Amino acid sequence: MLIYPPGEIYQRGEDRCQINVNSSVANNLRACNDLGYISSILKNEGYEIFLKDYSVHKYTNIDFEDDLKKENPDVVFISITNGSIFNDIKTAEKIKEIKNDSVIIFKGALFFNPEPDLFDELDLSVVDYLIGGEVEFIIKPLLNAHFNDKTQLASIQGICYKNEGCWQVNRQMTFNDNLDSIPFPDRELMENELYINPATNRPMATISTSRGCPSSCIYCVSPIISGKKVRFRSVNSVYDEISECVNKYKIYDFFFKSDTFTINKEWVISLCDLIINSPLKGKINWVANSRVNTIDEEMLEKMKKAGCSVIALGLESGSDDSLKQMKKGTTVEQNIKAVNLIKKFGLKIFGFYLIGFPWETKEHLNKTKELIFKLNTDFIELSIAAPFKGSELYNMVLSSSNKNDLILGKDSFKNVTMGTNFVSRAELEKFRKDVILKYHLRLSYILKKIFNKDLTLALFLNYIKYGLRLLKNVIS
Repeated sequence: MLIYPPGEIYQRGEDRCQINVNSSVANNLRACNDLGYISSILKNEGYEIFLKDYSVHKYTNIDFEDDLKKENPDVVFISITNGSIFNDIKTAEKIKEIKNDSVIIFKGALFFNPEPDLFDELDLSVVDYLIGGEVEFIIKPLLNAHFNDKTQLASIQGICYKNEGCWQVNRQMTFNDNLDSIPFPDRELMENELYINPATNRPMATISTSRGCPSSCIYCVSPIISGKKVRFRSVNSVYDEISECVNKYKIYDFFFKSDTFTINKEWVISLCDLIINSPLKGKINWVANSRVNTIDEEMLEKMKKAGCSVIALGLESGSDDSLKQMKKGTTVEQNIKAVNLIKKFGLKIFGFYLIGFPWETKEHLNKTKELIFKLNTDFIELSIAAPFKGSELYNMVLSSSNKNDLILGKDSFKNVTMGTNFVSRAELEKFRKDVILKYHLRLSYILKKIFNKDLTLALFLNYIKYGLRLLKNVIS
């Protein structure tokens, strides 16, 4: 029994950034693959599954409580984020009020190898299990142990469980390389029509292609929760999932989820060749992310022929000093070169930027602003750096702040820091608002959207919807 709780719309299951979609500029909600994976796995074990994305439906707490009473679940699984954790706990408390014997499982990066102080900061008394590791390899042995032999709990990596009222932490020590063994997400229950590609106004499926990141960015938890070693699915497995989406669910738009999709040129070209030489050629449209130092002309040419339309880049800063201190491993010159190269192939670019690091001055911020307007990418997101627990940034900020002012219950848009050592939080928030508004209200930017050769009435109305959301979010 799986239930996705109501609350703010976050990118749940997206442990790297956990974006608050409600407050973002241009991010769209992606499918709840973490629940879809669990559903497929547990169906194979004979469990009956109930899955509903309450946040997307905008159901009320009354709807949620009615479903609890009707479905009478034995197990409730909740995918949490740092920003939503306190609401998630309230949801768990309501579940226990209605059905006290329900087993409640929380899953999220917050619980990856947690330190003891986390259990002092959060009242998790109504929660039975915490999963911080890769849920696809954990959920089956966890439920088997719970229902059949609880002595086996001690052997399951990546979970926390209670032993005589005290939380026991089983640290994640290794990662499973066999990603092909994970079944495809249960798209029969995932209501695919809820997750829309704003550029086409069509349903968009998320397909995980790899896990792990060898980089050392101080703000990112991916190398911690997914490992430094990059683990790939086979190109045949990814192709088969795309084909299932097209043939069974009539989904033609995709987000290829990975820490860096383009990190292995040979793998990318193999997948692209498979698509190009198949019935899928010309039918699908997809988005992927990249680092600016991992692309070249041959790769981009193949990606475009295979249906890639947008590349997301973590550009982060217009200051080489900031890029160096955040251990990004790239330079401003590489940012400029990559954007120009992608534009050469006619692909759209989503540029992501980060401000608010402890060392940043107004000069750092202004260099980032200059780069944003110079690169002039099709879409941007300007976030305030969030010191997620476990990251190097968290430990850096912790040394100079009250930990209660850090991250729990907050996100990249909600008072996430106390400012930098030189710029106040209020100044950071004003800087972000001013840049975003100035960028998107330029006449040249608006005309470019209106006179897009691929513009349809549905897409035009979608642009208006996202534009109104942008104004509402930024101004408020």
